[in-house]
Amino acid sequence: MIESLNTEPELVVEYTDPIEGFKGWLVIDSMTHNLCAGGLRVQPGLTRECVQRLAATMTLKMRIAGIKADGAKSGIDYDPSSPGKHEALYRFIRAIKPFIKQCYSMGPDMNTTMPELDAVCSRLGITSIKTAVARAQNLTPAEFDQRTALLSQPIGHATLGKLRAGSGLAASCLGVLEFLGIPAGEATVSIQGFGGLAAGAAYFLDQAGVKIVGLADREKSLISSDGEALDIPSFLSGSVDGIIPYTTSTGRYGRREEIYSVPCDVFIPAAVENAVGALEARSMQVRAIACGANLAVTADAEKILHERDILLIPDMVAGCGGSLSMEGLFAPDHLPSVKEVLAHVDSKTRVIVNNLLTRSQKDKVPPREAALRLCAEASVYPGTRPYGALTKKVDSPEPRRKAAQKTRSHRLPSRYINGHACPSV
Repeated sequence: MIESLNTEPELVVEYTDPIEGFKGWLVIDSMTHNLCAGGLRVQPGLTRECVQRLAATMTLKMRIAGIKADGAKSGIDYDPSSPGKHEALYRFIRAIKPFIKQCYSMGPDMNTTMPELDAVCSRLGITSIKTAVARAQNLTPAEFDQRTALLSQPIGHATLGKLRAGSGLAASCLGVLEFLGIPAGEATVSIQGFGGLAAGAAYFLDQAGVKIVGLADREKSLISSDGEALDIPSFLSGSVDGIIPYTTSTGRYGRREEIYSVPCDVFIPAAVENAVGALEARSMQVRAIACGANLAVTADAEKILHERDILLIPDMVAGCGGSLSMEGLFAPDHLPSVKEVLAHVDSKTRVIVNNLLTRSQKDKVPPREAALRLCAEASVYPGTRPYGALTKKVDSPEPRRKAAQKTRSHRLPSRYINGHACPSV
């Protein structure tokens, strides 16, 4: 079974903070293209092995989405509630600044936000955490600013920038419902998590008419008591820091673990790694699972789900929303609207889900294995723009590759990519 496209990442930069002593890592999984992309997280207990696995997953997302870029990831082993967080991020980002300017399109991940990261980059003289996109796409500063400004445009309770990943997760859920022949208006969904990703998915699913009958945050669960949809708009407007507000609306509050006992068509783990283990996989009464969180389902659980004929949309597919939104934003020759960006994420995600599940049935393999096969078969296009039609550039990744040979270090054998799970928070 294919586990990753590379036996080990092409570049690992390890950082040791000179003031507080914490560790941080930038992992570039592949340097085939002019651009690599992936978020920066702040997570206590974060390890190099975890960042490597996340970077490998980002490459898989790019391949299955047909985007001409590679995967990367970065993060620091740090308490996000610490008052020193901002300065810790500043020192770490300062250390990886050359990569951000040259080839690494950084985004927000666990316990970080785009405004927060952009503020740090501004202190360092970098106009945007995605400035490498302008270079890779051959955009003028004005053209780049026009496009990135769309990320601040309001949608519902938030902005395009905050909801783009959630729109892809919602689209993957709608795609698996289509495959199962369940109309959106008759479907039921439960969501574990109520942070940015989960809340975004809840917003778009509610807009599509899907009944969300269960929610959970890090403190509790809220489950519909009569099978009717929970009042998602009121929760979105009243939520603070990913916590579901207490209201008098229909539903009962309980322990957060009760979310696994909610019968529904699709379960969405959108919070932490290893959310669904073997125990949960044996007892859940669902038709499908769409993995919003990276590494949300353990390998043992995936086998059990496959044996029970429960469809699994793996993280490399359900988590494509952020990457596809960048394609929708930067690929068109014209300045797209917010509506066009979201429509691109929705339509392409549904096509990917259908291709994935069709391939799974054809090859008689679990969906993750089918996804990995599709990724391995995907074409790569070195030296071209990451988004849009194929256009060769003078600036190929080869000079970056040779320069990186001087700083490449701390590389681990392939067993670390495939054999270690990330810590939960």
